[in-house]
Amino acid sequence: MIEMMKLHHRSDLHIARKVWHLTMGCAIAIVYSLGMSRSGAVMLLGFVLAFDLFVETIRLKVPQVNEKVIKFWGPLMRRCEQDRLTGAPYYLAASILAIGIFPRPIAVLSILYLACGDPIASLFGVLYGDKGPRFTNGKSWIGTGAGMLTCMMVTWFYGQNLGWSVPTLIAMTIIGGIAGGSAELLPLDVDDNFSIPIVSGFALWLAVILI
Repeated sequence: MIEMMKLHHRSDLHIARKVWHLTMGCAIAIVYSLGMSRSGAVMLLGFVLAFDLFVETIRLKVPQVNEKVIKFWGPLMRRCEQDRLTGAPYYLAASILAIGIFPRPIAVLSILYLACGDPIASLFGVLYGDKGPRFTNGKSWIGTGAGMLTCMMVTWFYGQNLGWSVPTLIAMTIIGGIAGGSAELLPLDVDDNFSIPIVSGFALWLAVILI
């Protein structure tokens, strides 16, 4: 039988998961921003998603396989994911949709918000969330603020390579930071790994059109 105590809770610091979260998203964003075609990126990530869903389906139906998967991936998994899908399929699906729907710069930024903003928000929420108020969904103001600031920094540094004017860069930095950092606060019954890139991507795309 799988020992539940080996898996982390959502409230744990869980540095290994945060590093993996950051690494996976940044790798996707960097490879795509360096010139991989949209169709190529979608096909590659689609293959990875299909394989991941195959493994997830098998492990959830066969306890022996689930035990082996958890022994291998346990350092990156949460306790609540033992008997349900992990965050990886949502992460990959959101990245595929972002690349398939949005212009390249918007897709890259929305994926970077997930890769950087989400783990930083979680980190500060776990460490300092109890020192301030919380939203009705349990998210801390401190964690959300840290996520917004991180998304702003990502937008500012990446946006300087896009030829935006200074006023446009400032506006997009503010909009991107708010959208990327607050997407998880929306009353959507979906995984944060899915909602953050999609919500922030549409917000950025609309801002680009209007500005």
